[in-house]
Amino acid sequence: MEAFLNKILEYLATAGVRILCGIVILIVGWILITKLVKTFEKTKKIQKLDKTVRAFTKSALNITLKTLLIILVASIFGVPMTTFVAIITAASLAIGLALQGGLSNIAGGIILLIIKPFKIGDFVSIDGADGTVTDMNIFYTVLTTADGKRVDIPNGTVAGGKIVNYSVEKYRRIDISFVVPHGTDISKLAPLLTDMAKANSLIFVDDDHLPMVKVGGYEEDGLKIDFRTWTENGNYWPAFYAMNEGARLVFNANNIKLSSRQFNLRIEK
Repeated sequence: MEAFLNKILEYLATAGVRILCGIVILIVGWILITKLVKTFEKTKKIQKLDKTVRAFTKSALNITLKTLLIILVASIFGVPMTTFVAIITAASLAIGLALQGGLSNIAGGIILLIIKPFKIGDFVSIDGADGTVTDMNIFYTVLTTADGKRVDIPNGTVAGGKIVNYSVEKYRRIDISFVVPHGTDISKLAPLLTDMAKANSLIFVDDDHLPMVKVGGYEEDGLKIDFRTWTENGNYWPAFYAMNEGARLVFNANNIKLSSRQFNLRIEK
């Protein structure tokens, strides 16, 4: 028994030092890597890069360095490197098969960095979600919706799906539709709406971006009118609401009524 206890004490005296050193290196290394990544992000060369590239690079660097740190600590604990490599290889294969989506997300993120369909700050529509791009890491693209919700979309889904970027073009068209009664004189209504739009400082007008008022279709209760104007991208929502309010004032000032849908209810006995 005494010999057994001596062996345990001898093991703790040697292995305990390794374990203590490994824990210290893990904690200190983790803190240093976090600070290093933050410092790296603030360097002038990195600051010159696009925000989307910076976010992706920061995420990739952080994960890579911390993975290497864990490998170093494992070797200090006495795990043979050959055994460790074999374990990592087997684990990577198993994880790769189980998390094919995760690998596709990394590949999708790289594809997005290359083709650059959007950048951080753009307002986009992806996979049915509309919002402003606020971040992109190696796995997810993050949107913030107009009503303050966070939406995380896998990069694989983003790269393989339909992306609508509302911010990339300088001008954006405002489309407003309404229904007026049959018999409304459109030749008089069109100039009224057009003049109202041209008088608004938020509306952009040139030969290629003229306000337009056209009959867009025929409804049971009247004519469907399409009213289209253009504005600079950053002014879209103020201009959209201004055109709706302006149209209302034009209708009221000229005694133009919008159609009211009527429903015939028949009760059979």
